[in-house]
Amino acid sequence: MTAGGPVTVRPFSFADEPRLVSPERVKRPALRLFLVMALIVSGGFAAWSWLRPYAWRVDPAARCQVAGTQLTKDTSFFWLDAHLKVAPGQSHDLSKPVRLVTAAGRELEPADTTLGGEAGGGTTDLWFKFWLEAADLEGPLKLRINDGWLVLRSGSGIPRLGASNREYFTTSRW
Repeated sequence: MTAGGPVTVRPFSFADEPRLVSPERVKRPALRLFLVMALIVSGGFAAWSWLRPYAWRVDPAARCQVAGTQLTKDTSFFWLDAHLKVAPGQSHDLSKPVRLVTAAGRELEPADTTLGGEAGGGTTDLWFKFWLEAADLEGPLKLRINDGWLVLRSGSGIPRLGASNREYFTTSRW
């Protein structure tokens, strides 16, 4: 209370006062356009990441293409699992040896081979498991299969594997 009576509170009004106009009306279309463009760019990048091939140039004589590789650290050695998809209308020749060739020219046989496919439909998937030393990961890795070559790795150096000591790669650049 003040001298002369109670304090009057001005009632709330929806009327715009020139000095209180919100700048959001000006920024809203620009913000909306920015968010739509960001969504389109991120969606395009996600689609490109999921749909790009493991390697851009695949040797047709290999009759397969790489679907992915997984590297797992085992004490002081590494396990490399290679997942291959057999090209449609082609077959894998089991009589020809499969070899992993390191940058130093060392040839390794698979420690394990798994064939997959539908019953009566032939082999559609191949999994090869190789036991590698750390020195084998110092350069590119190529897989000799059927009558061709597939690039499993084009990078060099031991990749970071994180806390799980395991990493799955969907591209040859690792």
